Amino acid sequence: MNPGSAGATLRSLALLLLALALPAVAQDVSSDPANRLSPLKVPAGSPPTFTIFTPRDGLGDEIWSTVGQGPDGFVWAGSASSLSRFDGYRWHDIPDAPGRSLVRDMANDRQGRLWVIFEREGLAYYDGKGWHRVGEARFHQRFSTVGEGESRELWVAHNDGLARLEGDTWVEDPGNPVGNLGRAIAFARTASVGGEPREWLATADRGLWYRRASSEAWRRHEHPALANLALTDIKRVQDKGVESLWVVSYGGGVARLRGNQMRLWRAETGELPTEALYSAVATHDADGEAQVWMASRAGLLRFRGERVDVFDRRHGLPADAVRGVKLQHDSDGVESLWLATEGGVARATLAASPWNTVSLLGAADNGSFGVLVEPDGRGSERLWVGSSRDGLALLEQGNWRYFRQGPGGLPARSVRGLWRLPGNDGRQHLVLSQPGAPLFEIDGDFEVRPIDVPWPTQPETGANHVIARSVDGQVEWWAATNHAGVHRLRGGEWTSFRHLGDEGHGSVHWLLAQTDAQGRQWLWAADSRGIARFDGQRWQRLNGDLGLPRDGFRSLSLYEENGRDVLWGSSTHHGIVRLDVQDPLRPQRITRDGPPPPPDPTIYSTLRDSQGRIYVCTNNGVQQLTPRAEGGWDERVFRRRDGLVHDECNTNSQFIDSHDRYWVGTLGGLSMYDPNLSLPGPARSPKPLRLTAVRLDNETVALPADGALRLPAGQHELRVEYSLLTGLRERESMYRTQMLGLEARPGAWTTQHDRTFSGLAPGDYRLRIQARDFAGIEATPIELAVTVPPLWWQQAWLQGLAVVALLIASLVLVALYNRGLRRRQRQLRQEVAERTSALNDANQRLTELSYLDPLTGIANRRRLVEAMKAEMQRAQDQQKPLGLIVADVDHFKQYNDRFGHLAGDAALRAIATAMGSAMREQDLVARFGGEEFACLMIDADLATVQRVAERMRLLVEALPPRALGNDSQTLTISAGVLSAIPLAGQNPEDLLHMADQALYEAKAGGRNRVFAAARA
Repeated sequence: MNPGSAGATLRSLALLLLALALPAVAQDVSSDPANRLSPLKVPAGSPPTFTIFTPRDGLGDEIWSTVGQGPDGFVWAGSASSLSRFDGYRWHDIPDAPGRSLVRDMANDRQGRLWVIFEREGLAYYDGKGWHRVGEARFHQRFSTVGEGESRELWVAHNDGLARLEGDTWVEDPGNPVGNLGRAIAFARTASVGGEPREWLATADRGLWYRRASSEAWRRHEHPALANLALTDIKRVQDKGVESLWVVSYGGGVARLRGNQMRLWRAETGELPTEALYSAVATHDADGEAQVWMASRAGLLRFRGERVDVFDRRHGLPADAVRGVKLQHDSDGVESLWLATEGGVARATLAASPWNTVSLLGAADNGSFGVLVEPDGRGSERLWVGSSRDGLALLEQGNWRYFRQGPGGLPARSVRGLWRLPGNDGRQHLVLSQPGAPLFEIDGDFEVRPIDVPWPTQPETGANHVIARSVDGQVEWWAATNHAGVHRLRGGEWTSFRHLGDEGHGSVHWLLAQTDAQGRQWLWAADSRGIARFDGQRWQRLNGDLGLPRDGFRSLSLYEENGRDVLWGSSTHHGIVRLDVQDPLRPQRITRDGPPPPPDPTIYSTLRDSQGRIYVCTNNGVQQLTPRAEGGWDERVFRRRDGLVHDECNTNSQFIDSHDRYWVGTLGGLSMYDPNLSLPGPARSPKPLRLTAVRLDNETVALPADGALRLPAGQHELRVEYSLLTGLRERESMYRTQMLGLEARPGAWTTQHDRTFSGLAPGDYRLRIQARDFAGIEATPIELAVTVPPLWWQQAWLQGLAVVALLIASLVLVALYNRGLRRRQRQLRQEVAERTSALNDANQRLTELSYLDPLTGIANRRRLVEAMKAEMQRAQDQQKPLGLIVADVDHFKQYNDRFGHLAGDAALRAIATAMGSAMREQDLVARFGGEEFACLMIDADLATVQRVAERMRLLVEALPPRALGNDSQTLTISAGVLSAIPLAGQNPEDLLHMADQALYEAKAGGRNRVFAAARA
C-alpha cells in the first residue's frame, strides 16, 4: 500500500470512521432505521431445524420405520420389532404392545384414534387408554387418508386390495379381489387430474391404476414411465389452487400428474440422489405454495416447484436412510415433520425458526472460517464465507458463487480469515488470509492478488487476524500471525514486532484497538501465552499478578459496563476472563458479578448486539447472555438440537449484522440465528399436560380408571412423572407442584418434570401439577388423588395402648441403662481409638491420590511443583544442577478432532508410559496439563537432560498407532530442556517458564525436536 495524496487521506479518514465501527456494527448501524439495509435472505434451499432422537434418548438400537400421534398427544414410533412412546423428554419401549413385528405404518381416523399396521399381527388401534387388536392378521401395506375433519376417510391397502374404515369396522372395497392389479399400496382421490374426478390405486408391482367411481373397474394408467413400477406411495397435492397427484416409486423415480401432463424426476438425469423412495407428505407456505417431502435412502427430499433439495446427515439427521415421513399439526397449527430413519427419529418444526443452516462449506473437513456480511451496493446485503479445504463462497442476490483453485481464484482452498479494511487510497479492501500464505486482496471484479508481507510463508505461519486503525491521519493495518509475531503496515512499509514483551514465539490470535477516555490509542493482543498491550512504542505482556491463564486466549472484545471499558478475553481453556481497562496501564481483573459459566471452557469469541445480548461461541454450543434490568444475566445455550449445524465453533467465524442476526461458523458449516424469530409458531393455545409414569418403589404402576391412586400401607417411595406435550422446545417448559394436604403453597417454577415423595403419612392427598411452555402459556392443571392407608398398628386405640406400654418399659430400661453405662463408655473409648487410626490411614491414602494424575497414573502438577520446591532448595545448598524437561504432544487437538477423546486419552497414557521408561530412577515425570508433560531431574547436567529428553522423543515417535488408540497415525513430542543451579529467589514457575520458552522454540523449529533453554 502506498500513501495517498492529501485529498485521498481525507477520504480515507472518512472511510476510516466506518471501518473502525465494523467490530461494533450491530451496536451502531442497526439502531438507526435510516441506515438499515434489506436483510440478506437465506436461500430457500436451507434445511429445516432437526431435533434428533437416538438410543441415548431411550430409543432402541433398531431401524425405525414410521411415526404417529395418539389422541392424547403422545408421539409413537414403530421399528422392526417394537413400539416406543415419546413423553416429551425420552422415548419408552412399550412391553405390552399388541405386536412385536415390523410396524409398517400409522395413521389417525376421524375420531383421533391411532391405527397401526403390524407385519405379522395385523391391525390395532390406540384410543388414549389402551391398545385394541382388530380382526384377523393379514398382510397390510399402508394407510391412506382422504378428506379432512368429519369427512376424513381412512383406507388401508393390503395384498388383496383395499378396505375403508366405517365406524369400528373395516369394509372391503367393491373392487376386491383385484386379481391382476397386484398388491395394493396406497389410495388417493382427485377432482381434476386426468381431466375428471378419479380414484387412484398404487400397487407394489403393477404400477398405477385409476377409476372414475367405486362402482367401476380399475384401469391401468398407460404412461410407459409408470408401467410395472414398484410404487410406494401416492399423494394428492394442492399447489396454489392447482391440483396434482404425486406418484412415488422404489426404482422408478418420482412422477407428478397435473391435468393430462406428467413431470418425471429420475436419478439418471441427476435430479434425484436416489430412486429408493418410501413415502411422501405435503405442506404449504404462507402463499399457498406446496412443498412435497419424501423419505428416501439418500435423506429427506423436498420438492418446491421444479427444485429438489436433499437433507441428510450433513444437516443433522441421524442417518441418510429415511424410512418414513409424517406430518403433524399442533393446536396452534404449527406443522412438524417426523422422520423415522435407520439411525433414530428426527423432528423438524416447519414454523419460522430462529436458526438457519446457511452453508455446509467445509463440513467434510474442519468447517467454515471467515464470515463477513456487508452491503451489496443494491440496498441489500451479501455474505462472504471461507472454509477449510473448500475455498471461499459469496452469497449475493440469492445465488452462491464459489472461489477455489484455478485462474483468478485462490492459490489454496483453505481460508483462515476475511476482513473489509479501509486503505489510504480512499477505498475499502477485501482482505483474505490462508494458512502458510501471504495476505490476498479480492478486487471488485473478484480477481485475487497477493499482498507482500514480511513473515515467512511456511505451513506453520499465516495471518490469524487483521485490523485497521488511524494514527495521525494515516491508516495502519495490523496483522497477527502464527509464530511470527505482529506486523504493522503503514505508509507502504511493514514494521515487525516478533515478540510481545518477551523472547518467546507464540501464536497471536487476535488484535483489538482501544481509545481511552483521554484520547490515547492502544492495541491489545491475545496469543497462546496470554494478553499483551501496545502503547504506540512497544509491546508489554500483562503482569502475572492478574492471574491470567497461562495457556492463552483466542479473541478479545471491548464493552462498556457501568461507564467503564471492560475487556472480555476468550481464553483457550478457562472460559471468559474480564478486565477493567478504563486505565489501560493498570488493568484490573473482574471476578464478581460475572456472567454464568459457558457450556465449555474453550471460547472462540464474544460478540454483543445492539440490544446488549452477548453471544459466547464455545467448543460445545453457543451461549446467549441477555442482561437483566436489575443486574445479572439470563442465559440460553444453543446446540444442534436447537438448529445449530454443529456444536463446535471455529476461529474468525462469528459476525453480527446490522439486523442483530448472529452468523456463526462451526466445524460443520455456517448457521445464522435471528433473535427476532426466537418464538417459533404463534404459541397461543395451552398444550396438553399429561402424567407419563407413576412409580412405587421404582416399579411402574397403572393408574386406576377413576384417576385415584391408593398406595399399600407402610413406608413407600412414590415418584410421579409428567410432561407438557408442546411439540417443540420441551426442555424450556416449566413446572410447579403442590401436594394438597401436605404443602401450604405450590413450589417454585422449575424445569424438573417429576416429583418424589418418601414415607407419606397415612391420609388423603391430591398432587396438583401446573405447567407452562417456552412462550409462558400455562396449561390446564392436572391433579392426582393419592390415598395412604394406615398400618394395623397405626390405629388410634392401638397407639394409646402402646403409649402405656412404652411408659412401663421406659422405667425398666432406665435401670438397665445405668448398670451398663460404664461398660459402654469403655467400649466407646476403644472404638474411637480404632476409628481414629483408620481415619489417619484414609487421609494418608487421599494425600497420595491427590498427587496422581487420574488419567495417566503418573504425578500431577501439584506433585511436580512441590518436588521442585524441595529440590531447588537442596540444589542451592549443594550447588548441584537441577534438570527440567517440558514436553508437549504435537498437533494433539487435530488428533483429538480426528479420532475422538477416547483415542486421545489412550494416546496420553501411552506417551506417559514411554516417557517414564526413559527417565532415571531418581527423576520424576508428571502430567503438567492437557497434552503437556514435565520431568524433574536431580543432579543432572545439560548433556544428561538432553540425552534423556531425546530418548523420550524417540520412544514416543516409535509408539505404534494401536498403542495410541487408532489404526493409522503416530504422534510426536517437542521438548524444551534446561539444566541450572537455581538462584536465590527463584521459584518453580521461573524454571518452568524458561523450559516452556525452549518448548516454543522447538515448536517453531518444526516440532518433533528438543531445544535447550538459554541460561537466565
